[in-house]
Amino acid sequence: MKYYITTPIYYINDVPHIGHAYTTIAADVLARYHRKKGDQVFFLTGTDEHGAKIAEAAQSAGKEPKEFVESLRPIFKDTWKNLNISYDEFFYTTNPEHEKLVQEFIKKVNENGYIEKRKYEGLYCVGCERFLKESELVDGLCPDHKKAPVKQTEENYFLKLTAFSERLLKVIESGELKVEPVFRKNEILGKIRQGLEDVSISRENVRWGIPFPGDESQTIYVWFDALLNYYTATKLYGKEDLWPADLHLMAKDILWFHAIIWPAMLMAADLPLPKEVFAHGFFTINGQKMSKTIGNVINPNEVVEKFGADAVRYALLREFPFGEDGDISIEKIEKHYYSLANNLGNLFQRTISMINRYEVKVQNEKLKADSRNVDAEIENLQFMEALKRIDEIAIEANRYIAEKQPWALAKENKVEELTEVLNRAYSDLALLAELIEPFMPETSAKMKNQLETLKPEPLFPRLDR
Repeated sequence: MKYYITTPIYYINDVPHIGHAYTTIAADVLARYHRKKGDQVFFLTGTDEHGAKIAEAAQSAGKEPKEFVESLRPIFKDTWKNLNISYDEFFYTTNPEHEKLVQEFIKKVNENGYIEKRKYEGLYCVGCERFLKESELVDGLCPDHKKAPVKQTEENYFLKLTAFSERLLKVIESGELKVEPVFRKNEILGKIRQGLEDVSISRENVRWGIPFPGDESQTIYVWFDALLNYYTATKLYGKEDLWPADLHLMAKDILWFHAIIWPAMLMAADLPLPKEVFAHGFFTINGQKMSKTIGNVINPNEVVEKFGADAVRYALLREFPFGEDGDISIEKIEKHYYSLANNLGNLFQRTISMINRYEVKVQNEKLKADSRNVDAEIENLQFMEALKRIDEIAIEANRYIAEKQPWALAKENKVEELTEVLNRAYSDLALLAELIEPFMPETSAKMKNQLETLKPEPLFPRLDR
């Protein structure tokens, strides 16, 4: 089976934050899970490097846009390396080959009759890089950026989005294009039924972008360019046979682009649609919205340095259900670290130590313990539930040891019963090492190695204060 999964290509106007890490870790868990199943996996991530917001950020930093994006791109790569992200390709939209393919795509859509040039007047938010409707504003401000949009009149090229209303309704309602979670699907269907409007796919006064084919006075709208990465990447990396994508993963604020504009673009070019788009919720940090101004942005690299990649990966996915909004903090990550140490870490250390102390011969047999449908939860993107079930196996294994008291059996010289108890505990550990692998690959590798060598080392050492 093939499995093509994407994160958004992250807008590179600043360094990565914990929200970027959340999406990317979730995608990595799925990629690792499917590789483990033997699927042919293509896991794509990267950076979105065009548009007015990039040009503004570059100017503020005293750099040219190209120099600016090239200085930030390695920071994203290093962050993903620190989090043990196993992407197959790292994509960026300033790749000249991507730029050519975007222009070819536009020509195809134009030939199919779905592009039209017209004058447009609207309220433009530079932060969102899009025109907003009056109904979207809160007290006259963009709800996300808390700034008044600027009234702009431009002559732009438009994608005839309205031509695809009925077809979009049909593919989403039927599940041909799966939009998850279901409450997000219902939001999207509601917006389509309210009526779509044609969307601008070019800008007149934005120089940092791909020139519009046949009209050098316009550049291709940053969103149109960015969404196309999922398709152009398959051509750039020789993965055409993997199209369409199996899963586009993203935060809820960009679901509209992925569930409406992106499939319409593909319909306009006669290309197959992705199978699923899934939008997860937003983080608050200590109950407040992430904000650099109030200083509550969590740098993923700093928490990895303190707790290790695996504990951070675990904490982010264990804290609240994937798909919903939730709160995270350094304190919550630390709480999960100690929970891992006291549950899984303690089980591992005491079991291996007793196997050595009592010179028990372990049978490295096929896993016979109950895996609690962890696979089914991962398949359904229910990461918190999958981790809860893994935790339950460790808790019950600890309870089993406490009840059977191997130390008492050894004292009473009940060798057969002692061997049975510690072999079962060993089997539980072997199962846990397999189950945690997509979530905590380093810990899984350490467990497998120690199960072979029977030389115990702490999986989650005491933290330096």
